Amino acid sequence: MAGFASFHRWSKVNVSHRPKLSDVFPTLTQDRLKSLRAMSRTELAEQIKVAIVGRVSFDNAANAGYIYLEPSRDLNIVEVNIIGIRHSSTIPVETQFWINIDTDNFDRILGIEILDPGSLTTELRRRASG
Repeated sequence: MAGFASFHRWSKVNVSHRPKLSDVFPTLTQDRLKSLRAMSRTELAEQIKVAIVGRVSFDNAANAGYIYLEPSRDLNIVEVNIIGIRHSSTIPVETQFWINIDTDNFDRILGIEILDPGSLTTELRRRASG
């Protein structure tokens, strides 16, 4: 979705007031954990368990949502200023919600695109507008 890279602030963010993904979208979280483990992507599954929601967007015309996550770990000055941060891959994950997980070049999950939100539609819309 548009605006993916523009959302992420690469400085340290106070996330104490932001909810965990597993608290906001428990069904989605459990569904993804199972799928990622089945794909032998346990490092991504571990990030999902502790992921903090940054913000949510929802496109009514496409009936699709995007959950922006705070990066799972801070980067050092060399990683930020020399190597640089880029979108690395989009990983399709088989779940009941038809999702893609976006990662950066440090294999941190940055966001989750939900292309068939089904029962998550109401919560995605609510979070996107609030």
